[in-house]
Amino acid sequence: MTSTAPEHRSASVLIVDRSEETRDVLRTILETRGVSILEAKQGAEGLELLREQHPRVVVLDLEVDETDSGELQGAYEDESRRDGTSLVMLGKVSGSNRSRDANNPSEPRHIIEKPYHYGPLIRTIEQLLRQHEAAA
Repeated sequence: MTSTAPEHRSASVLIVDRSEETRDVLRTILETRGVSILEAKQGAEGLELLREQHPRVVVLDLEVDETDSGELQGAYEDESRRDGTSLVMLGKVSGSNRSRDANNPSEPRHIIEKPYHYGPLIRTIEQLLRQHEAAA
């Protein structure tokens, strides 16, 4: 990807999901709308991309790895807070962190329970990208 860092950051989404089909569907839809896509099929790979590329939105399937999803969730939440990245988590969120208000507009994370439909997920991603654009 050859764009400059600020421009790249303003319209980039990191998809962390072991399902190639899910990554393909999201990439195809979002790229047609002008969004740059980064992809990872493992949690550690996604964290590395998050730290290096600083996307505006991360879509994280909590079942991406065989490891403890609570630990993975915490690592992504910490990094997202540090970086000002919005986090969209797919699946069941661990109980201790679930009490946080994901419907609060200032909350950096959003939870979409499985099974989900692509339409609402895409709308959530687009809304978060618009919020970042408006704040810039």
